[in-house]
Amino acid sequence: MPAVVIGVGLLVCVAMLLVFRRWPDTSYALFAPLLLAVGALVRGRAMAICLAILTVTFVLVAFVMPSHTLMRAYSSAIGLAGMAVVLVALDRVWSRSAGVSARAASNLLSDLRHRHEVQTHMPDLPAGWEIDSAVVAAHGESLCGDIVAGCEVDGVFHAIVLDVSGKGSTAASRALLLGGAASGLLGAVPAERVLPALNDYLVRQGWSDGFATATYLSVDLTTGEYSLASAGHPAAIQFRAGKGNWQPLDANSGVVLGILEGLGLDAYPRLHGRLESGDMLMLYSDGVVEHKDIDIPQGVDRMLGVAEREIPRQFAGAAGRICAEARAGESDDRTVVILRRH
Repeated sequence: MPAVVIGVGLLVCVAMLLVFRRWPDTSYALFAPLLLAVGALVRGRAMAICLAILTVTFVLVAFVMPSHTLMRAYSSAIGLAGMAVVLVALDRVWSRSAGVSARAASNLLSDLRHRHEVQTHMPDLPAGWEIDSAVVAAHGESLCGDIVAGCEVDGVFHAIVLDVSGKGSTAASRALLLGGAASGLLGAVPAERVLPALNDYLVRQGWSDGFATATYLSVDLTTGEYSLASAGHPAAIQFRAGKGNWQPLDANSGVVLGILEGLGLDAYPRLHGRLESGDMLMLYSDGVVEHKDIDIPQGVDRMLGVAEREIPRQFAGAAGRICAEARAGESDDRTVVILRRH
């Protein structure tokens, strides 16, 4: 790869020589994008060689220019040299402080985004069931403190919605870590053990200012019977097709994850119910219903109004449209998961 980059650099520099030879009045500013490209794309020894090639090219260009342009060449050389020094210094500072180069950090961030997409992807359910979900980060960011995980094991669908405290990259990295732990627990341990195990895991992390809320759902896809538990998370809502309305589920909220250690099963009581034909369950995060100008019941009513309009129109993508119309707008992370039985 470095040989290819250096070869391309040589070809570009030859082209620059030809351009300046043919049009002597061309601005030396054409060298600036090349320097920036080297600083952004090339590292280590390859960067040094490319900068050396650019330096030699500039000297040759200045040599073939008319004598009355020498002052312009000198001043441009000083500016370009200063830019090269800054690029090298930034690369060294980044590598020392982060332990990786800027390019490696960019690749790492891209990989984290991919892992977030994979982790929040819901499984395909058997005939008679549909699921739609959306996780939307605040301010259009690619990562956030909300995360969902789901799987289907032996005819039982498991799903969990997690909301990690804080915002920005810190909350996003913690959400990915906690989401990975949750994904490993779903379907692997009894349903009543999932939230206590996640709490123990979070306590062991030692985050002095970190906690998380969660709603965990398990549904028997044969009978439609479900159990639901919450850890300080907004209550799930069930649509009952027989009555044609949405009803919040009166589940006793358990203890927030990561605050107290050694919590047992009684800290996360489970609510049991059943989904009949046409029924739906909606899980969501507080960013969908909370806002400084309204209280939570008003936010829930607003969310359900959007759901009543969007779900009948088209089920696929309804979760994303509900998130898009949340009262908090872009100021908070938003998550919606909708499970429907035909």
